Amino acid sequence: MFEDLMRALARRQRRRYGRQPAPRLAITDTQSVKCIGVRGPRGYDGAKKLVGRKRVALVDAGGHLLALAFVPANVQDRDALPTLDDGKVQWPSLRLAILDGAFTAERCEEWCHLHGMRHRVVEKNPEQKGFVVLERRWLVERTFGWLSHWSGLHRERAGRLDVAAGRLTCVACLMAINALNNPA
Repeated sequence: MFEDLMRALARRQRRRYGRQPAPRLAITDTQSVKCIGVRGPRGYDGAKKLVGRKRVALVDAGGHLLALAFVPANVQDRDALPTLDDGKVQWPSLRLAILDGAFTAERCEEWCHLHGMRHRVVEKNPEQKGFVVLERRWLVERTFGWLSHWSGLHRERAGRLDVAAGRLTCVACLMAINALNNPA
């Protein structure tokens, strides 16, 4: 129910901003979050040095959530894309996927082609030092930031992955309703 509501709200927000209700651009990323001491699947993310889970998000050009999934944190980003299969099926209009450097594997390109999308990997120029804003990547990072502002979502508390995804989807719906009711 919340996934259907999240999709309807994303369409509504897109129309409000003068866009077509069906997006053509998808931006994908993952976010590692700590787990409190719960049972259920979790893993160790060596890059972030935490035990927890990864949130896998698919957002449009406006930062509206199109699909969400969870995997244990030890799953590599490039192996997390298949968890978005069900969410991507609900958005057949998507034609281009923007991914970061963690998704450079051939299987990521195959996943995009399987779903009828071209893919573009955006990476930092090796000569650049320090923090660099990558093309369109800030949209998904901003969405993850919005999610972490809601109480209790900076850590994962649910024992099952489907419960965690449902909880996050419910919050995404509340964020969208809030944005529709309080225009900036």
